[in-house]
Amino acid sequence: MIGDRKKRRFVLICCALLLGMADAAVAKPWRGIVPLRSKRTDVRRVLGKPKIGAEGAVELYEKKQGHVQVRYALKPCEQGLPADWGNWKVSRDTVVNISITLHEEIPVANLKIRNIEKHKWYTGDSGATYYHDKRSGIEYQVQDGMVTAIAYGPTTRDRFLLCRKDAPLIRY
Repeated sequence: MIGDRKKRRFVLICCALLLGMADAAVAKPWRGIVPLRSKRTDVRRVLGKPKIGAEGAVELYEKKQGHVQVRYALKPCEQGLPADWGNWKVSRDTVVNISITLHEEIPVANLKIRNIEKHKWYTGDSGATYYHDKRSGIEYQVQDGMVTAIAYGPTTRDRFLLCRKDAPLIRY
């Protein structure tokens, strides 16, 4: 019984810390990593050696919060990539997107986002709904009222780095 209380307390503290990071990400990058600005060397300095990945487009890390996937540009103005992963005037090895699949899901209500429905992008075949705040570059994956993943990408202020302003966003 005492062990269960400690586990619950630990989970609540982790959720509170994660929520604090999510709120802070609206004003600043995730752990100092800025999409379209930071390089692969910056990511490795912050997160260490990737669990999977070498010099390709994706590296995977296992962290306390969850599975972290960092996507990099392989060349400027890549086309045909999902969502906001391509079509940017950035050099090779520049971070384009950071996605965290959470170990502990967070109730949407805990995000304290007024009118989250205005950020609704789409609902996928799996039943997950994606809410994308373009201004801050944050996307939440929600299923059954729980946030299961958070992605950090370019913001509306980054539009000047787009290669083609009319390129369609491809859902993944």
